[in-house]
Amino acid sequence: MRILVYGAGVIGCELAHELCKGENEVTILARGGWKQSIDKNGLTIRHYCQLHKTIDQVKTIEILQEDDKYDVIFVVMQYIQVLEIIQKLAKNISKYVVLIGNNMNPAYCREQIYNQSLTEKEVAFGFQGIGGFKEKDRVISMHFNKIVLTVGGLTENLTTEFKRSIIMAFEKTVYKLKWEHHMEGWLLSHGAHILPTAYICYILNCNLRRTSKEQISLVVDAVAEAHKMLKKLGYPIRPDGEEEDFAEKRNKKQRMLYLMVKTPAGKFVISNHCANAVGEMTALDGEFKKLQIKADMHMPAWDKLRKEAMMALENKK
Repeated sequence: MRILVYGAGVIGCELAHELCKGENEVTILARGGWKQSIDKNGLTIRHYCQLHKTIDQVKTIEILQEDDKYDVIFVVMQYIQVLEIIQKLAKNISKYVVLIGNNMNPAYCREQIYNQSLTEKEVAFGFQGIGGFKEKDRVISMHFNKIVLTVGGLTENLTTEFKRSIIMAFEKTVYKLKWEHHMEGWLLSHGAHILPTAYICYILNCNLRRTSKEQISLVVDAVAEAHKMLKKLGYPIRPDGEEEDFAEKRNKKQRMLYLMVKTPAGKFVISNHCANAVGEMTALDGEFKKLQIKADMHMPAWDKLRKEAMMALENKK
């Protein structure tokens, strides 16, 4: 299969590395010095938990042309960057597009791609749970032996052909595909989960080891408030059990989050991303604020964390 990974951050590089294992012709869209590094040295990844390094020879491009045809395009970019390339995706002739990553307005993204496209398109959404950071000529990637990719349609199952194409792409990889029929609800629920933790990051200058138990308690309360707000607007809380974890199993969730932020996992998965994606987190926050205003919900824990985070970011300017 001819596959394009549009975006060469940590997640995009890990995705391209794994897709090279299958019967795929993989291309990665990268720019500047990072593209030059891949072209010269190969796609170099240090797998933190597995204690080994991989180097893949991957074709690179800088620009997606309208007549570049791929069996599947996986877009792995920050939310604000996805908004900037919608027209390029729409004008390209490839049929299947999977947007992977945080997205607080997936319905808008899909609608814009459909409306601006002159050819038949199908758009799916996904989320890949790994962390890490980039160095000058390599990626440091933190993930388990099995990488879970949650993927599916906005509010429906994917067509048989689209699903088959995704399955074929991941043959011989370590990925576990987890199919989701309502990715809109899943992504909004995920946003409700990550934003309060991002607020803590900015309050503490991205040093999560300083997080107090009281702050983690506020995070859990804020997520529970956000779940109620999303349900009021008619969005399902996805995946199954997510709402119960933050309500009925509150103490257990609080202990898990506290442990996570005190270990290297917190740095790899949360604080590194927040430090390098202030623009994305600010955009996600803005989208969530619109939902809160629409729902007319009182969210004291959420508002307290958000206010402190916005003040901290403002003071850094």
